[in-house]
Amino acid sequence: MPDWMRPDRSDMIMLAANFTWRGLPVDVVVPVGERPKRKALDWLREFSSVHKRPLLYQMQGEWFAFGPPAFQAEISERIRRGEKLWHE
Repeated sequence: MPDWMRPDRSDMIMLAANFTWRGLPVDVVVPVGERPKRKALDWLREFSSVHKRPLLYQMQGEWFAFGPPAFQAEISERIRRGEKLWHE
């Protein structure tokens, strides 16, 4: 990762391959503060697309899913039901 992606510069902590979804590693991003910096989030979305790694991130207390439509739908449904977003 680029040096500017350090938590103190990007306002986020990335938990790489925190869990898997349908055999794909899912990266999870939690903010340091209310939200990650836009540049960092844009970079991660591009990385996610290129490397086919779904991304789950939090902004201002809300979770968002980025990746295949089925991943987004499943995460949205879990949020709606109040379930854990991933199993440890």
